[in-house]
Amino acid sequence: MTAAQSFNTNNQNFNNEHVQLLFDDPSCCGMTIRDLSIHAKKKTILTVDELRFPKNGVVAIMGPSGSGKSTFLKAMSELMDENLTHKGLIDITCIDAADDCESICSHFAMVWQKPTVFPCSIWDNLKVPLRKRKMAHKEWREQMENALEKVGLMNELDEDWAKQRAQRLSGGQQQRLSIAMGLLKDSSIFLFDEPTSALDPISTEKIERIIRDLGQSKLVLLVTHSLGQAKRVSDYSTMFHNHDDKGALCEFSSSEDFFRSPASPQSREFIMQETGV
Repeated sequence: MTAAQSFNTNNQNFNNEHVQLLFDDPSCCGMTIRDLSIHAKKKTILTVDELRFPKNGVVAIMGPSGSGKSTFLKAMSELMDENLTHKGLIDITCIDAADDCESICSHFAMVWQKPTVFPCSIWDNLKVPLRKRKMAHKEWREQMENALEKVGLMNELDEDWAKQRAQRLSGGQQQRLSIAMGLLKDSSIFLFDEPTSALDPISTEKIERIIRDLGQSKLVLLVTHSLGQAKRVSDYSTMFHNHDDKGALCEFSSSEDFFRSPASPQSREFIMQETGV
């Protein structure tokens, strides 16, 4: 199969030989989703027949409003609203089925559209993911500074950063602090829900650089409405659409093929509407 060809599984389009490898060789997969359905009371709001993600890389999740993108992320990390339920298989390679809920959640780091920092010092925020580790104060500080360095905050903070209130940081800095907390959890999967939608271009570029770096060793799922952002940072692209009054997956491709030759008509229409081409 050439890179321009595609194969179809239950009306879902999968484009590119690298994507097919995820289906042919399970050892390449970091996460497998099968027969997933999410419900609000008796109404089905999202279905995914089958989808396999790599062990590392950035996957852009796109689609019109109401197609279930954010709900899909919440289902991955068990953070859905109380009135939502889901059925189906979510098999994650790094997670043991015998793990308890807290252990499972530790594998995920969620970064929302609005920064989620606690109303306390930067130190106390960073202490949260480390709270169960027994280590000396010096070692705590070293790990915190290493995480802050990776997200580009160390050279932006005062020497007494540990006492600085997290909520006094800018929006972009708060987002990067949230990512640093995920790094301290040693999360293997990062979930981003439109993390730059309220940020200026400079802050956006910093977040995008971090996302690209994370994708070198971790699986990153990024919900975005920006086609430009998806092009810049993602290795794979996923398209959701509205079908029969519910969200559904319609395509999973390498990002190169998705933007060059999308396999589904819904993807082609979405790209055309967003770009005007």
